[in-house]
Amino acid sequence: MSTFTKVLDRWLTVTTAAAIIVMMLHIVTHALARSVFHTPIYGTNEIVEYWYLPIVALLGIPAAQLQKEHITVTMAIERAKPATAAVFTVFACALGALVSIAFAWFGLGKALQNTAIGSTADVSAVITWPVYYLVPVVFVLLGVLYVLHAVAILRRRTTAGEEK
Repeated sequence: MSTFTKVLDRWLTVTTAAAIIVMMLHIVTHALARSVFHTPIYGTNEIVEYWYLPIVALLGIPAAQLQKEHITVTMAIERAKPATAAVFTVFACALGALVSIAFAWFGLGKALQNTAIGSTADVSAVITWPVYYLVPVVFVLLGVLYVLHAVAILRRRTTAGEEK
C-alpha cells in the first residue's frame, strides 16, 4: 500500500468514525432533551438523514475499496492463468473507473442544481445542498483508486516479466 493510500485510508476511517460518534451524541442529546426538558433539538432527524448518514455511507465506498472489502466474484480469474487474470482485473478496474467518473459527473450536476436552488431538508430550514458535493468527490476518488489498482497490477506484471 502506497503512502497516499495509507493516509487516505486513515483519513477515511477517522472521518467516518467521527461522523458516527457525533451522530450518536446528537441523537442521544436530542432524545434526552425531548424526554427530560420536552424541547427536542430542532432538525435532528433531517441532520441525521441529510448529513450524517450520507457522510458515513459515501465515505465507506472508497474505504471498502482501499481495504479490499468489496464483494468480488473471482470464479473466472481464479481458474485463469496469472496473465489472463491480470488482463481481466485491469479491464474491471478501467470499467470501474469509468462508471465512477460517470457517477461523479452526474453527482456534480445534481450538486450544482441543488446549490442553485438552495436545497433544504423537506419541511425544515436545515440546508442540505453542501453534502451533495460529497458524491462527486467520493466517486472521483474511487475512480483514482481503480486507476491506481490497475497501474499496480500492470507494474507487477511488467516487473515479473522482466525478472524471467
